Amino acid sequence: MGPAVTVRAVVFDLDGLLVNSEPLQIAAWQAFLAGYGRRLEHDLLNELFGLRLRDSARLVIERLGLPLTLEQVLAGRDAIYLGSLAGRLRPMPGARELVTELAEREVPLALATSGHRQYVERALAEIGLTGAFAVHVTAEDVEHGKPAPDCYRLAAARLGLRPEACLALEDAPLGVRAARAAGLRCLAIPNEHTRSLPGLEGADAILPSLHEVLPWLEAQGWLVHDSA
Repeated sequence: MGPAVTVRAVVFDLDGLLVNSEPLQIAAWQAFLAGYGRRLEHDLLNELFGLRLRDSARLVIERLGLPLTLEQVLAGRDAIYLGSLAGRLRPMPGARELVTELAEREVPLALATSGHRQYVERALAEIGLTGAFAVHVTAEDVEHGKPAPDCYRLAAARLGLRPEACLALEDAPLGVRAARAAGLRCLAIPNEHTRSLPGLEGADAILPSLHEVLPWLEAQGWLVHDSA
């Protein structure tokens, strides 16, 4: 039997885990690329899940031979995507319930996302989770995005905890790799776009939805918190 696991804080991914953003993101990419006679095909799309927009844009430019600068792609795709959010961005099943229950148990919560700050603030407002996280780590806060461990290391540091005392919740293999490389425990909760991708098995467990996270943690005896 391995050493006992003590989870003192939970670090959430955002896109595809807390918010059902991926259909809107895909639609925004396709609308933007259609203007240049290009399309995001399945194989390339699968490589984008979990990447920062900047890193996704670099990959799209390279693979599709777009006659545009990085900044032009960032601005064009972002304008379409941000313009599509109002009233259309929905929480993933169990997202608000899990965040609320953990907060009631006084478990510190952080966000470690590939999204940029302007979008993250909009997304949290759209799903009613503004102010729910003590720590936000966004794309602008780290030099290297997922699958590099930077965002999770920074989230743990800002929480004042060692990485091994933190649990990451992720939906995509790149995020699982980032969390594990940073030294965090990790649960994968894939969605319809990511559940068939290789690499999820790097997590400590793969769960069907956020509704199963707390029961799983309680069954394992992992979750503790320090009461005042």
